[in-house]
Amino acid sequence: MIKKSLSAIALTLLLGATPTQATQTVRELWDGPNAKFALDGAVSNGLSSIGFAPNAVWVTSPPTNTSLRFDGSWNLDWMIGNGDTLLPCTVGNGGTLAYYPSEGNMQSSLINPATGLPYGNYYSQCYASRALATNSYIDLNANGTYYFSVRFVGGTGWSWWTGDMAGGIGFAAGNATNADFVGAGWTRVTPFLMEDGVTDAGSTPYVTTGTLDQAGVVSHPDDSGGVYYPRAAGTAGQLLSGGPGFILVGKLTTSVGGAATISVKTYPGYNSPAADPSSITWDATYSFTDTNLMTQLLLWNYGTGPSVQDAVRVGTDYGSAVGLEIVGAPNASPGTTVYAGTPVTFSTTYVGLNSGTYPMTFQWLSNSVPLTDATNATIVLTGTTTNFTANYSLAAANSFGTTTSAVTHLTVNPAAPVTIVQQPVSTTRYVGSPSASFTVSVDGTPPFTYQWQHAGTNIQSAVTTSAQANTVVLPPIALADAGNYSVTITNLFRTTNSTVVTLTEIVPATNSYAGVLTALSPYGYWRLDDSAPVIYDYFGNNNGQVLDASRMTFGDAGAPLVGFPANHQALTIGSQGNWWEPYRLNLPVSYFTNTMTFTMWVKGGCGLMSRNGYGNAYGIENNSGHLQFDWGGVASWDSGLSVPANTWTFVALVVEPTQATIYMGTDSFTLTSAQQTGLTISDSTTLGDTTHLTPLCVGRNPFPWAEDGGGAPWASMNGTWSDVSVFYQSLTPTQIQKLYLAGVGLTVGGTSDGSGNLILNWFSGATLQQASSLTGTWTDVSGSPTPPYSVPMTGAQKFYRVRN
Repeated sequence: MIKKSLSAIALTLLLGATPTQATQTVRELWDGPNAKFALDGAVSNGLSSIGFAPNAVWVTSPPTNTSLRFDGSWNLDWMIGNGDTLLPCTVGNGGTLAYYPSEGNMQSSLINPATGLPYGNYYSQCYASRALATNSYIDLNANGTYYFSVRFVGGTGWSWWTGDMAGGIGFAAGNATNADFVGAGWTRVTPFLMEDGVTDAGSTPYVTTGTLDQAGVVSHPDDSGGVYYPRAAGTAGQLLSGGPGFILVGKLTTSVGGAATISVKTYPGYNSPAADPSSITWDATYSFTDTNLMTQLLLWNYGTGPSVQDAVRVGTDYGSAVGLEIVGAPNASPGTTVYAGTPVTFSTTYVGLNSGTYPMTFQWLSNSVPLTDATNATIVLTGTTTNFTANYSLAAANSFGTTTSAVTHLTVNPAAPVTIVQQPVSTTRYVGSPSASFTVSVDGTPPFTYQWQHAGTNIQSAVTTSAQANTVVLPPIALADAGNYSVTITNLFRTTNSTVVTLTEIVPATNSYAGVLTALSPYGYWRLDDSAPVIYDYFGNNNGQVLDASRMTFGDAGAPLVGFPANHQALTIGSQGNWWEPYRLNLPVSYFTNTMTFTMWVKGGCGLMSRNGYGNAYGIENNSGHLQFDWGGVASWDSGLSVPANTWTFVALVVEPTQATIYMGTDSFTLTSAQQTGLTISDSTTLGDTTHLTPLCVGRNPFPWAEDGGGAPWASMNGTWSDVSVFYQSLTPTQIQKLYLAGVGLTVGGTSDGSGNLILNWFSGATLQQASSLTGTWTDVSGSPTPPYSVPMTGAQKFYRVRN
């Protein structure tokens, strides 16, 4: 715990003897107020760049995003509209990146609707150059040693995929396409054959030299030429084991006459580089001869999945390239504006050397003045007063040098009474729902005491805490839980009450579709009677999201069956546009396991799929006119069942460890099923990350090609949907039949056969009854007939019904 006081001790004494200053010629962090870069999407600001010629500026889209970010095309289907920006790529031109379409690849025509720019994919002319300052030139015809490094993130956000990316850093004699260059990088995923057609150089560091427009290797000429040409490479696959990020370090040794050597080393997962360069076992080394003057810095990147490069450093000694870097300004918790008495924690992220031989030392600063006893990587300010208002930063050092972070300004306002900044919000739940909750957020001087009330009576115990938010969670919802809720909050200065909010309960009829379904305790039940952008789950509170509502019609008529209310509504997903455009419903599913059930009502196409990994889909869809089951590529099966185009149809998929069953039923009183046994259906331990919600997509898969992995563009289902549900249990045939029957009802229908007879149809398993009047005595029809059943339309009037 730190109580702020000033220290007269010199910073150099706190940090130890200042080492010899490194000769760093390039340092580029692309930092800015909105920078999105490198280490786990951290945000950085305030640090400047050095080493570049005046007016040489990296161009990004939009300009406020100062990271060097490249988005490959294969992730576009789910990433557009989620806050990600594209960095188009071109050859040279003072640092502008532009896209060169891959010949014969369908991505050549893709245009990002947000920017009007093409998407990048694989092509060997995707790189950027930027002029170096004169004193940063590298003369290959002189004796010299240069070290360089870059921090890389690829395929961020998906634990199951590191991204199929290639990229790197280097130097060129100009930005013309025939200019000589030298550099180091990383190759695309394995297998990636070198020129001999045998050696695998996939997913590994490599070194490269030649000209910017040189031809690629024989086995794949289009995507391995220019800066992507591997002269020497490390062990295939070594970058996959370290996750999606790493630090790349290179060494370039030059001499009079042009004999030169370049080496590369990668440290996956942002592990600290070796402390002593003489101890490094380089991943790849290559010797070449070139007498050019290198006047341009190069960065390159192509492939699939987003990638970001950051913290480019070049110097004439090892420490200037691999020494300590602080990532961004300190983080302040609970925030940068607080009231007196609120404890504040400062922390930051750093990348660099930190070992027993070369340990780091830390010193926190307030308005550039060292704080007493503040020599850990994290500090906690206690007993805060308005005097604590200041700029806070962290200085850190090791034997390679000292670095100081950007500042974070903390404002401590005078102590204040509690005020509510976010009121609770009313909510709706089915009776029997697992839970419901209300949250309030406050401001003022802690601690706060929260007491919740239901209908004016205290519920649960009062909670005293410094937290500025408090949530009350109700147990499984019973009828008595409906009504008004509020909370009283107290701090040292006052007591205040929230607004009154309401828990509204939905009580479906006992034998209605919703009543039968919710009694089976689903994980989620989405009626699809909402409007964009939220699709509500009033049972499990797993609310879904609409992606591109312009292609959907909300409030269409739902199935006109007895199990649904008269105003039953549904949602229609439009016809196919461009296959890469993101229109669909995303329903959050916690994970996938080999014991699940999916149900829905559809009119038209049927598709309810999720994705985990490239080419792996999970769920059910129309395929070649039939309902097809697919479970991650390890279990796939065509049921042979076909969904009618213009009839409301009940569809259910029941997944079990060794079999899958698909049910289909319309309002024609017939429930059909098809089953495939002997399957091996993976459980959640093999399906990837189970800690994050996975989008279960209605009407569109979350990723093109995911259904079959074969590369065929995927069409939307162009249908109307209602009442989608997910269960983490395998419903029995009896439960499925009961659920279907709850929708269609115990209904009997009749059509004339054109010969004076009426053909009766009803749900199989029910008993047909007859009477001479609606109020008369009902009796079972003799012989226990099964549908369809023919009765004459002549003679005495009769009425028919069915019963369980």
